[in-house]
Amino acid sequence: MRRTIARAVAIVVVVVIAAFTYPGAILVSISVHRTPAIMPSAFPVTPGGLEWLHVEHAPDMTPFIADQQGRRVLLHGAIPAGLIDFWSGTDYSVTDTPPYYPINPAAYNGKCPANSSAIATPPLCEDDIKRMAALGFNSVRLPMSWSLLEPARGKFSQQYLDRVAQVVGWARDAGIYVILDMHQNAYSRYVGRSAQPPLPLGTAISLRYYTGAPRWATFTDGLPSESYAGQREVNPAVFEATTSFWYNRAGIQDEYIATIAHVMSRFKDDSTVAGISIYNEPFPGWNISPGFEDLLLFPFYRRVIDAITGARDGLLCPTGVFMPAPCGYRDLGVHDVRHLVFLDTGLLREVTDLPTHLGLPVSSYPNLVLGIHAYTHVYTIDHLIDQKAPPDKAGYPWGGYDQSYYWGEREARAIGAALFVTEFGNEPGRLDSIELASQLREQEIHLTGFAFWTWMENCGGGNSPPYGVFDGIDCRTAKPQPSSGCIRQQRATMLARVYPEASSDPKLMYRYDSSNGSFTMRANGKFGDPATVVVVPSVVNGSVTVGGAVAGEPSIAQTGDGGRIVTVFPAGGEFTLNIAAAPVAPFKC
Repeated sequence: MRRTIARAVAIVVVVVIAAFTYPGAILVSISVHRTPAIMPSAFPVTPGGLEWLHVEHAPDMTPFIADQQGRRVLLHGAIPAGLIDFWSGTDYSVTDTPPYYPINPAAYNGKCPANSSAIATPPLCEDDIKRMAALGFNSVRLPMSWSLLEPARGKFSQQYLDRVAQVVGWARDAGIYVILDMHQNAYSRYVGRSAQPPLPLGTAISLRYYTGAPRWATFTDGLPSESYAGQREVNPAVFEATTSFWYNRAGIQDEYIATIAHVMSRFKDDSTVAGISIYNEPFPGWNISPGFEDLLLFPFYRRVIDAITGARDGLLCPTGVFMPAPCGYRDLGVHDVRHLVFLDTGLLREVTDLPTHLGLPVSSYPNLVLGIHAYTHVYTIDHLIDQKAPPDKAGYPWGGYDQSYYWGEREARAIGAALFVTEFGNEPGRLDSIELASQLREQEIHLTGFAFWTWMENCGGGNSPPYGVFDGIDCRTAKPQPSSGCIRQQRATMLARVYPEASSDPKLMYRYDSSNGSFTMRANGKFGDPATVVVVPSVVNGSVTVGGAVAGEPSIAQTGDGGRIVTVFPAGGEFTLNIAAAPVAPFKC
């Protein structure tokens, strides 16, 4: 009898362990792979809105973002940080500062609040969206802060959501898609400050770039909040708070899911919103890869998708407690089955430019986009070891800039997702000609869109100059100032690119040379296929020529900011579109 009981207990233990670990995760992934995809019944377009986007699953190739005509769509854009809940001020002993910029949308109607060096970034105003469109951008990744969406547990800020909707409206007017982004860095600005003096090898932190969770969802358990090895995330308090989230301590992951559902309920029928990025730069906390990604991160993504789409791919488990990998989530009644869902890979992938997960299928929902952060030689291992080593002399990544994209395509295909660069960037200046140029070329080769970090930044961090497309401001004073300095000519010229915004040939090839404004594109198409549309920013002045199997001369339309939209209809076979080299016009300050 005792032996029978012991065996029964052992079997139960094995089954429980299996359910909580890889066997359970793999079984759910197999089920997901065999579940028919949810298909929307209609695509209503918001008045004045843009065409709905989706993920096209063509045979023998990586899925890709497409429009309603099935054309591959490339999204180019930047990431403005003006809606992020940054810490602000000059008194570093005060940790709980209120939002620096007004949340009320009325403060931005026909005006823009003054900027200040007391906060990391300028406010986001309507003129910013117009200037993005003038660079030829057709999208914006819009970071939002959980701490402002749900400042008190269970109570959402309608005013902050109205502010987000205001920016979406500006983007709609400018013809720009919006990727909503649940943004965080180092989990929260409420992880506390370092005790003085810091522990051995520790460094006192500045909360200036810590963002994300509200105070009530931040559990540090008294661990010291100080950084090590010069890295913001290598902070015991951040490790503890982040781990608490992944294990759903006190039901905070449930609250996060409810917040996303609340946001998507607002924008469910808005086609200007391309989709939502669920979690920016997921940090593992005390967990290690690939277990973090396979058993915590991607199952969490599945739960969010279940909640907002009603996919019901995972098992229905109790909430308010830790939910193991097989667990899905109940339908929260949003039934949003038209928007893209962006899934950022774990932060360790950003450091290695290699997959840190097994690529298990996540969800039967078809509109998934795998988001990679491409920071080769900026945050990869080689730079962390030796920050003075020039990127063109680095011994890692072994595959160069291509390594991140090569593996990204394979990761995306494994989980049935499109690939998109949800963030990339580098310190401005002389390295743009190497780092920025290399990333942009890889994006052309691999036919992936991008979101550039960042649009504007005020003062930078530590010894680093401010990132952004524009110069920073005078950081010697906290007096009111303009939103930025002048536009960075070299950087803006490289980002304001000629590119095929939409094409019925998902395997087309193209290249833009920002040094002389020349552009070449080669594509194929059958007679009657939808047109290929090429965006030409206003600073590019070369003449347009087409060749091969095209139906007549291209249509060239002028945009309100002086750019051109070139439309070419295939006539059956290969065709080309070229823009001749010509001096690229400088941008106005």
